[in-house]
Amino acid sequence: MPELFQFNERPDSRAWTTDPPSVTYRFKASGEHDDGIVRAYSLTGTPLVIYSDVGTLFRGNIQIEPDGHKQYIVTVPYGPRKRETGSSTFRFDTTGATITIKAAKQHVASYPSGGSANPHKGSIGVTKDGKVEGADIVIPALKLIYTFKHPAGVINENHARALAGVTGMTNALPFRGFAAGELLYLGSTGEDGTETEASVDYVLVASKNVSDLQVGDIMGIVKGGHHLLWIEFKNEVDGGKPAVQPERVHIERVYDPVDFAAAFGWS
Repeated sequence: MPELFQFNERPDSRAWTTDPPSVTYRFKASGEHDDGIVRAYSLTGTPLVIYSDVGTLFRGNIQIEPDGHKQYIVTVPYGPRKRETGSSTFRFDTTGATITIKAAKQHVASYPSGGSANPHKGSIGVTKDGKVEGADIVIPALKLIYTFKHPAGVINENHARALAGVTGMTNALPFRGFAAGELLYLGSTGEDGTETEASVDYVLVASKNVSDLQVGDIMGIVKGGHHLLWIEFKNEVDGGKPAVQPERVHIERVYDPVDFAAAFGWS
């Protein structure tokens, strides 16, 4: 009668560390003399990823050691994913941003009723002396942090100076699925990679290009994602009463564009 193959976790299994995070499983395989079959079972019978108290960990190199006739000790380590040279990962933050706006998207109502329904054409916070104070609102904002692993010799002082020189610039060409002008580079953090591989964080903020903005009665406004928009107001009389209304909308370019792929060394 053939011996039953068994693959059982050992009592000394699940040793773990926190820095760096790791968990090590140990198994006893018995009933099979062919180490190739034991290896194959170890690959299919243990998970590629585990979710532990120290984070999400990925299976590393499985070790198999003979431990007598038809018996093996199988060690399965788990740790953070190892990034290969040229690979990238990203983190993101969509908690939004706060800006001051001077004109509403839509005027809903004014009370008490009477006179013009929208005397100021959406101007917000008009004071008696004709100033437009505006209001702070939350707008969509996407912050992306890309981590790219560069080969040895790339990240040196010259590269750091070059990155500092393009901080505060927008993408001149499409980059990572974003149209030209929709990304603003806020800078990078990293360390010396003159003689070794080095990972660098690249921080970008995304803002969508639009072509259908409306301010008051002014329609069809085209604005690049990181262009600056400001409103010029005029004093009018509406229904016999003084009013402050948007007269012109101005779009300004305040950031220079650069080819991100060429500047960063990856895309």
